[in-house]
Amino acid sequence: MLEVLISILLVSFTLFGLAGLQASTLRYQKIAHFRSLASLYSGEMADRVRANVAGAIAGHYNVALTSYADGAGAMPVCSVVNLCTPAEVASLDVYQWRVNLARGMAGGWGEISGNVSDGFMIRVYFKEVGKKGQGSGLDPQCRTTALNAASDQDVRCFVTVFLP
Repeated sequence: MLEVLISILLVSFTLFGLAGLQASTLRYQKIAHFRSLASLYSGEMADRVRANVAGAIAGHYNVALTSYADGAGAMPVCSVVNLCTPAEVASLDVYQWRVNLARGMAGGWGEISGNVSDGFMIRVYFKEVGKKGQGSGLDPQCRTTALNAASDQDVRCFVTVFLP
């Protein structure tokens, strides 16, 4: 009888361990999915810049947010790309990119800065599930002036640098 109780106890601890492992696996899968989306959206923005070289040379893609609460901003006036100036195309590209980030990721937002000769840096910010209160604070990849150290402990940053 004692052996049966011990074996039940061992099996129950094993099942609890497996349940915890499954929960961790699901959390890390979600984090990996967000990082994959961040990479995808960074590549999309890089392609948009490469498609509008005149706008990139003129510096129209060099935009930053003061915080992720700013969102995508106002919709650009020009909506037919063939009839737009390079500045309007850049504005439309950034707007559509930020809307896609906000819709595709929890707390998704982004900024781009740089120039044609030195390269552009794209930062994609998103909320990482379960990160709040862990580690030493803000992600070192984040531009901390855009974040609030108290409330944005769960923000993760994905940085891409490219030349058009």
